Amino acid sequence: MIGALVKDVVLTRDEVDGLMANLLVTDSPPTGTTRLSEWLRDHADSVGTQYASELNRHYR
Repeated sequence: MIGALVKDVVLTRDEVDGLMANLLVTDSPPTGTTRLSEWLRDHADSVGTQYASELNRHYR
């Protein structure tokens, strides 16, 4: 219902449960060099100020 309202794909309960169960965790070393906490501090003034549709960004 919300997905239709925002014209985007919204995570299902099963997807959220999988994320919460750490099913996307790897034992590999990080591939990036920037910590999320550092990136958030550097971009705090813009985080959450705009909605980015996954469908528009990747499939349209």
